[in-house]
Parts: sequence; C-alpha cells; structure tokens
Amino acid sequence: MKRMPFTFKLSALSISLLGLSVSAFAEDLAKTTPAPEAAVQTLPTMTFEVEQAPAVEKDPDISAVAKTIISREEMEKFGDQSVNDALRRAAGFQMPSPGQGPRGGNGSMRFRGGGAPVFLINGEPVQGGPRGGMSVVDSITPDMIERIEIVKQPSVAQASVATSAVINIILKEPLDGTRVSGTVRAGYGMAKSSQKEEERKNISLQVDGKTQPWMYSVSANQMWSDTDSITLTEDASGQVTSQKRVTNRTSQMLNPRAEYAIDDQQKLVAELFYRNNESEGSMRDQIQEDKNDSLRLNTRYERKDRSGNSDKVRLSVEQQKESQLTQSSRSQSYTDEQINEYGLAYDGVRKFDQTKQIKFGTDLRSNELESNITDTLDEQRYALYLEGSWRFTPRQTLTLGARQEWINRSGLVEYNDQNLSPVLAHRFDMTENWSLQTNVSQAYRSPRSEQLLPTVSVSTDSDAGTLNNPDRGGNPYLRPETINAFESTLGYNTPAGGVNITAYYREIEDYIERAIRSEDTLGQGCSNSNDPSCRFVERPVNQDNATTYGVEVAGRYALKQTDTGHSFMLNAQLSTVRAKIKEDNGTERLASDVAPYTASTGLSYNYQPWHISSSLNLNYTPEYSRQLNSQQYNGELYERTSNERVNVDLSITKRFDRDWAASINARNIFSTDYKERLTKVSDGSLYQARSNESIPSLLFSVEKKF
Repeated sequence: MKRMPFTFKLSALSISLLGLSVSAFAEDLAKTTPAPEAAVQTLPTMTFEVEQAPAVEKDPDISAVAKTIISREEMEKFGDQSVNDALRRAAGFQMPSPGQGPRGGNGSMRFRGGGAPVFLINGEPVQGGPRGGMSVVDSITPDMIERIEIVKQPSVAQASVATSAVINIILKEPLDGTRVSGTVRAGYGMAKSSQKEEERKNISLQVDGKTQPWMYSVSANQMWSDTDSITLTEDASGQVTSQKRVTNRTSQMLNPRAEYAIDDQQKLVAELFYRNNESEGSMRDQIQEDKNDSLRLNTRYERKDRSGNSDKVRLSVEQQKESQLTQSSRSQSYTDEQINEYGLAYDGVRKFDQTKQIKFGTDLRSNELESNITDTLDEQRYALYLEGSWRFTPRQTLTLGARQEWINRSGLVEYNDQNLSPVLAHRFDMTENWSLQTNVSQAYRSPRSEQLLPTVSVSTDSDAGTLNNPDRGGNPYLRPETINAFESTLGYNTPAGGVNITAYYREIEDYIERAIRSEDTLGQGCSNSNDPSCRFVERPVNQDNATTYGVEVAGRYALKQTDTGHSFMLNAQLSTVRAKIKEDNGTERLASDVAPYTASTGLSYNYQPWHISSSLNLNYTPEYSRQLNSQQYNGELYERTSNERVNVDLSITKRFDRDWAASINARNIFSTDYKERLTKVSDGSLYQARSNESIPSLLFSVEKKF
C-alpha cells in the first residue's frame, strides 16, 4: 500500500487548525476578555480544602509546546531515590522491571515504544558510555534537583526533535543569604531469598551556599553493591539449569558547581561532573570486569533582562572511558573504548510583546570514539534552529519552527547527511481549566555512535550466546530514521490536579530494531547456527517501515493539609502503544520488545503532627508475545513471551527535631518474577525458558540537614 506523503498530513492539520482558530476567534470577538478565574468554594461540611500550587513566578514562555514539571517537593513526598523513581509517574515511559533482561540486570527505559529519552542537565545534553553504559544521570539524587522538565512533544529548540522525550534536569540553587547549608544521607539496603542475596550501602552529601555575587554547590555520593543471584533456564528437553552469578559494584559521583553574578541580568556558570563505575562479576570459571569513567565540564554565560529576552552561550568538554574484560578457561576478550566530545552552542530568546516571541540558536558538536578493536570514528554535528510563537487570540497560541542539521562521520564509517525538521504546534485554552494542544512534525534520527561500533559485548549466563540470551553489538551500516509524528492532548487541569488524554501517531521509515543473527568469531554470518564456533549476536538493523500509535491517560489529585494534619496526593497513568513493522514483502508484525501498555498508580500520604510522610506506588505490565523478527533460525520462526508483572514500592519517612530524618524504602514487595519463554511459531514447542526472581528489598537511610 502506497504511503501517503507527509505534506498532505501537514496540510490537513493546518486546515483543521485554521477552522478551530476561526471558530475560537469568532468567540473571542464576542467576548474579548478571558474567562475569570473560578472562585474557591468553601464547603462547610468538608474538613479539607483543595491544595493550591505553591506561589512561583509565571513562566513567560508562550510556546504551544507542552511541558511537564516534576518538582523537588513532589519527589520528597513520594520518597524518590533517583530520577527513574520520579519518571515512573509520567505517562509514556516504559520503565525497566526488576530483574528484567537476559543478564539479570535492568532493561532499558523506553518512551512510547521507541528509543530511550534524551537527558539534559541544566539544558546541556549528557550521554552514556561508548556502548550505552551509565551516565551521570544515574548518579544524581533528588537532593541535587530543583525540578525535572519533560517535553514529550517535539520542539526544534531541544537536542532531539521527534525521536523521543527530552528530560531536562534543573539542579538546585541555594537560598539567598545562606552561606552554607546541605544534607548528609547514609543508607543500608538488603535483599535475600532462596535465589538472590544483595547488600547495598550508599552515602551522599549535598552542600551549597549563596553570598552575592557567588553561588557555590558540591554534590557527592558513593555506592557499594554486592549481589549473589541465580538464573534458571529450561531447554526443549525439560532440563533445568541453575546458574549462580556473583557481582560486586562500586560507583562514585562528584559534582562541584559555581556561579558568578556579573549584575542582576548576567552570570557565569561552571559545573564539573565526575563519575566512576566499576563492576566485577563471576560465574563458574568466567570473570567479567566492567569499568566506566566520565569527566564532563559545562561552562556557560547567561543574560536575561526583565522583558524576558535572553542569551545563553554554552561550552562543554567531556571524556568517557569504558572497558570490558571477559575471561574464562575457553576464551578471553577485552574491549577498551573512549569518547572525547566538544560542544559549543548558543540559545537566544526575543519577546516582541506579550503575544509574540522567537527562539533561535546553533549547536556545534564534535566527538571522537576510539576503540582497541575497530577504527576510530570521528563525528561532527552542526545545527541551526528558529522557532516562533504567536498568541493570536487570548486563548490560542501557534508555534512554528524548523531545525536544520548536518552530520559528518569519518574513519570507521564514511557518511554525510543533512536534513530539515519542521514542527507546527497549536494550543487552544477553551476555558481556564480545559485545553487542547496539537503538534505535528517531521524529523530525522541519525544512529548514535555506540550503535555503529561492531564491537561485541559478551553475555555472562550459562546460556550466553544463545538465541534467548544473545551477545550484543553494533552495526556500522545503519541508516537514519525518518519520523513523521502527530500528537494531540486534551487536558483538564486545576491547582489541585487534573487529567490529560493524549493520542499520538508516528510513521517511521528505516526503523531501527535490534535483530539477532548467528555469527562466527570474525563477525561473519553462520549458515549453521549449531556450529560450536558460532554464537547469536543481537545488533541494530534498519527495517523498511514502522508505525507506533497509542493513547495515554494521566491524572493526579491532591488535598492539602486539613485542620487535623492529614494530606494526600493521588496519581495514576495508563500508556498504550502499538508498534507495527512492515517488512519488505508487505507483511506486518509487532515490534519484538514493546509491551502493549503499562499502568501505574501512586498514593502519597502525610500526617503533620507526627511528621510522617509515606508513598505507595504500583506498576503493572501485562503478558505479551512477540516474534523475534522475520528471520528464520534453522528453518524456524521463534516467538518470545514475557509474563504478566506487578511491582509494588513503599516509602516511609519520619522527620525528627534538629533536622534529622529516617526513611524506609521497600522495593519489589508483592512483585512477580520476570519470566521469558522462547517457542517455535510452527507448533508452539519450547526452545528455551528463563526466570529471574524479583526479590523484595529494604533500604534504611538516615538524613541530617544543616
């Protein structure tokens, strides 16, 4: 079936928006002033009042692109210990399940069935290791964060247009006149069952202060984790193999920051991120050591006047080293890779009046990826963007932007490309509470550097290198994805909470999916996968075409503290996704590793007289089956089935006098194990099954503010 060109979609949406604008403009002619704010009604029979949002300065940004804010106050109420804890309450994110993945660790986070979201720290992109290792985001604690801004719809001002969500972590600034203040936290966690035993210790420090014209801050944390786990595998004959793995991990992170206020409109900022992560695992006669070091320096000049006009110049340097050593009686492999990245960017905002603004800027980046196994990969990226917003009636805003990007790769891959990504967004505030936001875009996503490296990362279980637990590598011949996206959100929001319903549709050409093939030691394909010198390796490949679509429903409601000291907050989200891949022969199948939907809910309760706050969070993923891909292995197609999973977390915090506090965080309570079954499509017979136990864990922590 011939694909309808994207220009028609754009025209159809423009006509719809025009019709909506004309009808709303006629309404505004009859009533030129916005609807008055609804009066707060006091009900004498009730003992509680609707919680009002804290008084904050109104964001002067009039862009029609939607933005979700997660505040530090909210993270404290829910007992969040990491950025992932906060994101699990935001619709559209498929969070990794405990024990998920062939290596017994956490699987990757997905956004609406696509790739991982793009993380920014104070507006600056951060990356993982050369082969997708941990980044500084994994080491940031809620004590360091002021708020988290989530942009789910494309904006040309962001580092990613239509490829995934953009998550901007804004670090905390100290209060005026506070020379030294901070938080010290120490924690001890444990988990134990017949199949797993884990001990975890961590300590973190957050110190900051502000004396004009200086602001300074230091954040540091250290973590130790020792784990003994058992993975059970079952083959076609019914034989069950028990595999014990011992893993010891250490991680450190140090983040000093400083700001110098030149005057009331200008400042200079410098922040340094250092992170080190080491892991040593053993299994029978096999030992695997992983190391990841990263050092990143961000500097910037910021200017913002009272009218909202601003300029920002950003200069960044980052170096990351990642190595993996795997030793056994049969073989030994060692990879050592390093990324050096340099970035220079400018962002500007100009406001002509209260109804018109433009954003513009440029982003120049160069990085070099060195490997002891493959040729060096050099990459240069350049981008220019312009985005204008116009509030053409008191209730309607239109945003139109475009981002032009150039990319050049040399060394391992010789590749040059350029593309233009347009975005059109419209927001209609029907009343003070009801709104409709629509966004349409076309964008390109070039493969990341680590996706291009052919280096193979070896699995460690007893079934390592099998079809159900393949090794992993990259593909230097990947083509960029072309993404046409449409999204619309109907929202009802009040100071106490609200409900947002989002429908989205994405059509993706050259969709990048991870596929499995049998390879020999030289990386060449094996015609006979039963050859003992061959192993199964999972690599990203381009599929002809894919579509992802679904509906998200997210809501929250909060009641402020009553006269007797009770208060609570309730939130829930349901996110559905349908990801279909169209093969070259015209057949369709569902993407191999995308759950059909996820659901979660959370309840936060506080009792002020006892200074106790608590939260309960529930996550649910249904059972689903997907073909691995359209490729046959030894003449057979295979289907992987993941079981239904429930995960429950509970956090309780008690605050004492003199700024002391103690917390108990119970993770994976009443949770289900993660199980996978790989069966033949022809007759449904079992090829292999594996099970990772979900173990309840307790983390005790003590906190002291000063």
